[in-house]
Amino acid sequence: MTDKIRVLHFSPHREDDGIAKYQQHYVEAMDKLSGVTNTFFDTSPLRLRFMSKSEKEQTLNRLREQLKGYDILHVQHEFGLFNYDEFAHLVEHVKKAHKKIIVTIHLSPGFAIKTAKINGLGPRSWLHYARQKRYYNKQVNWHIKPLKSVDLVIVHNDVTKNSLTDFGVNGDKIVKMIHPVPVVKFNQTSNTLSQKLNKKPSDVIFCTVGMMHRYKGVFDAIKALKFLPDNYKLAIIGGVHPFSEDVPIYNKACDLVDQLGLGQRVYITGFVKDDDEMNALIRECAIAIFPYNGKYYGHVSSGAINLAIANHLPVIAYPTAGFVALSENSAGAVVLTQTYAYYELAREIQSIHIKKQAELSKEYAEKMSWLKSAKNMARLYSELINHS
Repeated sequence: MTDKIRVLHFSPHREDDGIAKYQQHYVEAMDKLSGVTNTFFDTSPLRLRFMSKSEKEQTLNRLREQLKGYDILHVQHEFGLFNYDEFAHLVEHVKKAHKKIIVTIHLSPGFAIKTAKINGLGPRSWLHYARQKRYYNKQVNWHIKPLKSVDLVIVHNDVTKNSLTDFGVNGDKIVKMIHPVPVVKFNQTSNTLSQKLNKKPSDVIFCTVGMMHRYKGVFDAIKALKFLPDNYKLAIIGGVHPFSEDVPIYNKACDLVDQLGLGQRVYITGFVKDDDEMNALIRECAIAIFPYNGKYYGHVSSGAINLAIANHLPVIAYPTAGFVALSENSAGAVVLTQTYAYYELAREIQSIHIKKQAELSKEYAEKMSWLKSAKNMARLYSELINHS
């Protein structure tokens, strides 16, 4: 058996990105174990995508050379991380180096790769269909075909696993690992939200957590406030991702706050860079809400909801496939609305048993800590190297 498994990670890292924080948590937890050595490759997918063709080739050649000192390359994959055929070329280089490759999938291909559809019988409709079909085939060649050749694929939910098998990826090499809950420090306090929202003893502050995005229901969170008593106030903790196509959502959210006359009951923090500050802000709140889009979040897991749970907050969410599974796995730590409606959200906010749900969040956070998940990841590495 190998004494020390050496893993090189190709992933966002030390960047303002959810996947970067995800994999940094994993590596930090695995560094506490004795059987694995982890190193991040110095160039991340977020930087690779902005390089010229020759620069990309030089970078991948350098990665291939560095892999000589490692047993496994572990890649974090999200369709937005890789431009065109970058992922396919990456896998090709690893295969030429005769090294094992593991890929963690953060978004189901069933959502990202759209099937071509005919929307009419005219020439333009057929031309549009032909373009869709060509792009579909390119996406399959850029992402699915290389995934079929890797050694192990890690997913966080059954929707992603089923989608991969539907695309022809061998189910025997797909492993489902439920998204871990980070271990956070409770060493910092905050009164920022209390000051900005002029909090009184009877006030209840609830919050959204994480980057603002069209699929995260920030508008529903604001609208729910209209159906709640005046002592309920909303903190939107987070800003807009620097690479997001949704920058206008910030202004639209502010416009909605103004239109509904909620200026004294809503505060938006903007982007919070420091993790300890983020956690302290979350703990200022009584409840965290996740009114996420059911179509998109049926195909991807949420790190933000786990961050709220890590801070022992009661959690309310729309019934996406991922959140339904999380509610079941967490023994009810996630309270689900009946449907995707902000009126239902307001009703659950008023009726939630805050103390009971906080205890359930704490129990689940301890059960699904990153350190425990890291042990499972290290076991996967060992099995891949020693049983191949």
